[in-house]
Amino acid sequence: MIQETFKTQLKQIQSVSEKVQSQLKPQLDKATAEGKKVLSQLGSSEIEEKSVGEIIAEIREHNPTLKRLVLNLDSATYDARKQLSWNASMMSAYAKLQAEEKFNKEVKPTIEEYLATADSKFKAILEKANELKGKVAN
Repeated sequence: MIQETFKTQLKQIQSVSEKVQSQLKPQLDKATAEGKKVLSQLGSSEIEEKSVGEIIAEIREHNPTLKRLVLNLDSATYDARKQLSWNASMMSAYAKLQAEEKFNKEVKPTIEEYLATADSKFKAILEKANELKGKVAN
């Protein structure tokens, strides 16, 4: 029984892992392509066949001053930065929309129900208080 539970949990973990990998792989491929594009714009070529030191040496050779390196880096990463900014804006807007829908569907009706219940109980208590006040006054 414990083994069956363990096996089912392991299968669930594997299926979730495969799902995450299938969703991340295209994004990682896109990030890799963007990284290669940035490196090539900075002055490196054919990065698969070179070590990190060789890539850095090529970039230094192509960008002799810090100012030139910063300018080239700025222009090379412009598209990626704008794309990331756009994606972040859209993700936050989508998250806000989802939160508003969830609030309107689940939270708001519950709050309204609690307020209605509290209001009716308050009115009932007020009526009883008035009745008791009337009895005490007589």
